[in-house]
Amino acid sequence: MYTLYTDKNNIFECDIQLEGASLSQAFARVIVEGNDLNLVFDGKINNDGNCRIEMPKLNMLKEGGEMKLEVIADDMYFNPWNSDFELKKSKSVTVEVKQPTDKVIKENRATVKVNIPKERKPQRKVSQPKKTIKESNFTKQDLKKLLLKLRS
Repeated sequence: MYTLYTDKNNIFECDIQLEGASLSQAFARVIVEGNDLNLVFDGKINNDGNCRIEMPKLNMLKEGGEMKLEVIADDMYFNPWNSDFELKKSKSVTVEVKQPTDKVIKENRATVKVNIPKERKPQRKVSQPKKTIKESNFTKQDLKKLLLKLRS
């Protein structure tokens, strides 16, 4: 199983030997097949057959899958290598907090009382009970005057 990293650049290297084809015209690529996503990375083959394929951090993948090396030379397709891969982080931290069980922890407590002044509500004036029209001796003439005032 091949290991790829989610938190650092990945470099795939291999040696390729071709018979009956020219290395100078050949190229290689790695296909990383995840469950939801397939990625293709092109590489370079030097004259000695050393192949190098650089891949970025693979944090877009959620879990492992399969990867394939493809070599294409003189219009010929080769799939010389396949492998399952796993995803890992190159660095990780594990913390285990140990809490003492035989010690009694006493809590200090403080009580605070804050005096908040009460908000005063404006006092309403108490009005006298209203009189009916009959009780106030309100006449039709008074009503006409009031209506004229309101219209102007």
